[in-house]
Amino acid sequence: MSAVEKYLSQHAEPELSELAGWPQELRYDHCLVIPAYDESPEFFQKLLASPLSQQRPLLILVVNRPDHIADCPANVALLESVAESLPNVWRSESSREDGSGALSLYDNDRWGVLCVDRHTTAIPKKQGVGLARKLGCDLAARLIANGAVHSPWIHSTDADACLPADYFDAAQTLLDTSAAATYNFEHQRGDNITAQATEAYERTLHHYVMGLKHAGSPYAHHTIGSILVINHKHYCQARGFPKRSGGEDFYLLNKLAKLGTIEHVSCRITLQPRLSHRVPFGTGPATIKIQHQIENGQPLLSYDPAIFDHLKTCIDTFEDAIEHNQPLEQALQTLPELSQNALQSLEFLQCINHLQKNPDPAWKKRHFHHWLDAFRTLKFLRFLQAERFPPIPMT
Repeated sequence: MSAVEKYLSQHAEPELSELAGWPQELRYDHCLVIPAYDESPEFFQKLLASPLSQQRPLLILVVNRPDHIADCPANVALLESVAESLPNVWRSESSREDGSGALSLYDNDRWGVLCVDRHTTAIPKKQGVGLARKLGCDLAARLIANGAVHSPWIHSTDADACLPADYFDAAQTLLDTSAAATYNFEHQRGDNITAQATEAYERTLHHYVMGLKHAGSPYAHHTIGSILVINHKHYCQARGFPKRSGGEDFYLLNKLAKLGTIEHVSCRITLQPRLSHRVPFGTGPATIKIQHQIENGQPLLSYDPAIFDHLKTCIDTFEDAIEHNQPLEQALQTLPELSQNALQSLEFLQCINHLQKNPDPAWKKRHFHHWLDAFRTLKFLRFLQAERFPPIPMT
């Protein structure tokens, strides 16, 4: 059994069984997954009218609400907008006559829209957007594996994203061995305070990725769920999006980076600046915090570059020691005391013991970076921030 079939049969969401009656004559060139909670139908109508319709795409729209929210009128309006805009060509057996239920497919020969109703049956609060993305991408992976979608790439975005006309074409240049890619992005500029706060937050995101690149980290890529395109084979190998209410994009990319290359697609997605409480952390809550700082005349802060210098020294030191077959314990002792303490807080000696199992330098280097992954890198940098290098004012 292939890794794709193993995942889809054993670890994918149960809604996949609803695809048994999928109309075999319907085929699409690309698939696009959007989770939608408390979103206006306006984004959907704009998407339908966009040039992307020339690419014969399938939108997998996961309309959802967390189970601690009793009702969401925007969700109802969105479901109604889909039903009024496109002919309904298929419903899964669990769907009801009024269109509610698991899966409903709409099609007008330009767009296909597979509407996933997790509004009627709410999503557990703790699983949040992670489950919504996983559900949509699981369905996409199954439809790709079945031949209903031609492209092997699962596009992941959000309702606040404006996708360029070459959005689908740009991903077709990616190698099949690539695990995923991130699109270029920019938040829409404006004079209002929310736009200013969002632009400041975007700058901190770029500072972080540029710092990782400076350090030579293989995890130097943005982790934003609205700018991803994922190879469906690697998606299945990584067992899909984690079911959590935030950070699901970060943790999936952390897994994917260990399975293949994370590429960069140059065409740009424009994101709408907005305040949001949909997730406990990320762009929405960070923008709210920065907006409060602007309103109160407080300085806007970003990373002290010194933390990335420490990370670079750490990576260079161990890569050099591995290449020259030098004891890693001795290499550890040559680092600044602060970096040693940061690594010890992450129990780095366990990594050293693991690396001693194989003398091959290529194997050691690969597994060193598997250990010092995106999550441990973040913890390493936060340790340095807490101990000596707190955030500094933006210039």
